[in-house]
Amino acid sequence: MTGALHALLVGLKRVGERLVAPLRRGDGPNKFRLSSVDTATTTIDGSVGWRNRPPATLACPQCGSRIYQRHAHDAIDCPRCRATFDGDEFADLELIAFECPVCRTEMQHGTRHPERFGFPEWATCDACRYHWEFRHSY
Repeated sequence: MTGALHALLVGLKRVGERLVAPLRRGDGPNKFRLSSVDTATTTIDGSVGWRNRPPATLACPQCGSRIYQRHAHDAIDCPRCRATFDGDEFADLELIAFECPVCRTEMQHGTRHPERFGFPEWATCDACRYHWEFRHSY
C-alpha cells in the first residue's frame, strides 16, 4: 500500500512541477522590453535601424500596383509593369503599409521629425506589440 501511495505522490509532484514551470522566473532575460522613451509603450519585441525595417508595401508610381519589399535594401520591382527602383528610392515612393514581421498584420507608422526625414521613423503592431524605430536618439 505504501508503495502505491508513494508512486501516486511522486506522480502528483511531477504534474505540479510541470504546471508551475512556465510561471517560474528563469535565469534568462525577461520576455518584455521597454521600447524607447519617445514611444512610451511596452513592447514584447522590437528592432532599431533601417536595415531592420519591417516589410513594406509601396505604390508603383507608373501603374499604381502594390509593390512588396521584404527587406529595406532590396530592389523595388513592380510585378505588374516591371518598373524597377533602387532600395534607396524608398522615400520617393508612396508607402501603403508596413507589415509586422512577427504576426504579418498591418502596422501603424509615423514620422516624428518630418523636417529631417521623408520616410516613417517608427512602426507599431497593435496585434502583437512589435515595435520598430529608425533611431532611438537624434
